[in-house]
Amino acid sequence: MSLTVSIIAKLSGVDFDTARRACNTVGAFDEPGAEPPAEFSEGRGARCYALATMSNQRPLLFWGGLLAAFVVIPVLVIVKLLAVFGVSL
Repeated sequence: MSLTVSIIAKLSGVDFDTARRACNTVGAFDEPGAEPPAEFSEGRGARCYALATMSNQRPLLFWGGLLAAFVVIPVLVIVKLLAVFGVSL
């Protein structure tokens, strides 16, 4: 069970097998600009395929964005709560 596949499945709202199939499909393509298969052309499948493509072709962007989201979102929530209670920074 791959961490990358699990994260892609959770973020895109598909099951683990679909996310694994998307990662395997992206890894099998020789051309980065190739058309995705029909099952990954719309909806949750498209989001899953896009995340799999990003994790395969630009892993630093994928993991860096994920790390930034884990840091920035709680900070934004804290700032919003402080603004609601009238505390200025």
